Amino acid sequence: MVSLLALLLGAPPLRLEPRVQEPPATPLDGPGAFLYEEPGTIHDFEITLTDEAASLLGRGEPDVHATLGYRGVRLDVGLKLKGSSTFRGIDGKPSFKIDIGQWVDKQTLLGVRRLTLNNMITDPTMMREHAAYRLYEDVGVPAPRHAYARVKVNGEPYGLYGIVESMDERFLRRQFPGDSEGNLYDTHYTYADLTSSGVAYYALKEGHPLVPGEDLRDLVSELGSGNILDVIDKRFDRDALLGMWAVEFASSNWDSYVRNTNNYLLYHATGSDRWHFLPWGQDSAFRGGGSVYQGVVGRMATACLGDTQCKSLLDARVRSVVDTWEDGDLLGYMQETWALIGPECEDDQRKEAGCDPQAILSILADRPASVREDLP
Repeated sequence: MVSLLALLLGAPPLRLEPRVQEPPATPLDGPGAFLYEEPGTIHDFEITLTDEAASLLGRGEPDVHATLGYRGVRLDVGLKLKGSSTFRGIDGKPSFKIDIGQWVDKQTLLGVRRLTLNNMITDPTMMREHAAYRLYEDVGVPAPRHAYARVKVNGEPYGLYGIVESMDERFLRRQFPGDSEGNLYDTHYTYADLTSSGVAYYALKEGHPLVPGEDLRDLVSELGSGNILDVIDKRFDRDALLGMWAVEFASSNWDSYVRNTNNYLLYHATGSDRWHFLPWGQDSAFRGGGSVYQGVVGRMATACLGDTQCKSLLDARVRSVVDTWEDGDLLGYMQETWALIGPECEDDQRKEAGCDPQAILSILADRPASVREDLP
């Protein structure tokens, strides 16, 4: 693996042979590892659109044909714009979803079927998602991987983008080997929660249940009939579940499951009959301080905080998260990340705010101590 220091000193990046191929089937190098395991690399993607295709792009519109170029590969792919509050049209700095196999059956780019390119326009640090997903990984919570790319559209620079690993069947095979054929539910709006009314706001993303949503409704019913910790231990991976909530609390992420029932998916691993919360959309992490447990709205997190034993376990998990945060030198890692992406942020003519790395670096330095002080 090439070190970041070597790359910054001018060592050539890892070369990949420019051809379409399936990734090696190893548990350590999951599909698309080349995107996320080249330290010090900013990838370059070139998108080419016809005038007709560009005119069809809009909120909620279907995929259009586009050509994706990467390291000598040029592929006919499906492309659409994404986002809610961050949605921008093609004349601004849009976020993209790219389906490499949309028009050509089984086509991949070095094992990757889907690309999510986030515009990062609400994050003047351009590092919040990168830091959050690194912390989830360090504490053992299943989460997407993250990297960076320069993007051009029809030859015009569109600036720096975050690459977030798509939550699809390849992600499930990497995170849940041997139990990846279950049901993955996405959330729509902030009303999605494990309540009798909130269950209507989940949508099946992957899986083939006989009755979509029936397993969700069974879980909601079970939550209403038992002690919260008993339900967690029976139906979830307790350490991963509390770990996800602990990262959300420690990073003061207001737009998360615990505080806004938002930016997460639910996966039912049907082989083990275990449920998993999966984080998504982490651009509101590391945005400030405040009390660790303020503003909680998520049903399960609220129930846990109301149970003495469950809260004690959550307190311990939050402490372990900030210990890992410091022991793993998350601050130093993000300082190195800024050394890599800072010039690209400054050169990004389509960003909507000035570059401000200190908005996250100061929090990474100070937040662990304030979290410890706030815990009993």
